[in-house]
Amino acid sequence: PPVVGEVVRGFASPGEGGPARGVTLAATPGARVVAPCAGLVAFAAPFRSYGRLVILECAPGQHLVLGGLERLDVQAGHRLRAGEPLGVLATAPRPTLYVELRRRGEPVDPRPVLRI
Repeated sequence: PPVVGEVVRGFASPGEGGPARGVTLAATPGARVVAPCAGLVAFAAPFRSYGRLVILECAPGQHLVLGGLERLDVQAGHRLRAGEPLGVLATAPRPTLYVELRRRGEPVDPRPVLRI
């Protein structure tokens, strides 16, 4: 998994904006977030309400979106191995990491792939 934590919102669970397209993990303040797969960093920057966001292309047509980071340790264009650091979560109480897996542009449940 990208961070040690617990699932606080599961894939497809209902919410104000409709069903969740990913999972949300609560972790310890300042937790390190790592690449759950080897791949190319397609995007790494602040993005809307997601905080700092990383999009990692794990395989052709398969992307992991990780949002809510306070600090990024990668830049777009970096090639990573599984387990390499992406950044860290906020030091605020109970920070969360949003994780979305997209296959050919469609969200799919990331829990089986990430074993979370």
